[in-house]
Amino acid sequence: MSTTVQALFTYRVKPGCEEQFQSYIDKVFPVTEANEPYVVGYEIFQNADGIYLQHETYENEDAIWKHMNVTASGQADFAASTELLSVQMLGSVSDKFRETYGHPEVFGDFKRVTR
Repeated sequence: MSTTVQALFTYRVKPGCEEQFQSYIDKVFPVTEANEPYVVGYEIFQNADGIYLQHETYENEDAIWKHMNVTASGQADFAASTELLSVQMLGSVSDKFRETYGHPEVFGDFKRVTR
C-alpha cells in the first residue's frame, strides 16, 4: 500500500477576509513550490457558490508536519480567513495527527490502481 496522504478541505472565505486569504496563498504557494519536494500536489478549486475545495498530496504524514512548520505564517492566515466545512484525509494518519488537527474524517487505503 502507498504511504501517500491526501487532504481534502472544503471551506468558504469569511466575509471581509479576502485579503487575508490572498495573503495565505501568496505566502504558502511559492514556498511549497520552491522548497517542499515532499508536497506532491497542492491545488485549490472554487465552485460557482464561492465554496473552495483544496486538495493536497504528501509523500507521507511526516511531510504534512514539515509543511505545516515551514508555512506556519500562511497557515495562520488560512485559519483566520476561512470557515472549514469539511476535512477528509485519504491514507493513514496517526492518533497524534487526528488529535492535533481536530479529528478529521480519515479514509484508509482499501483498493487502488496506480500507473
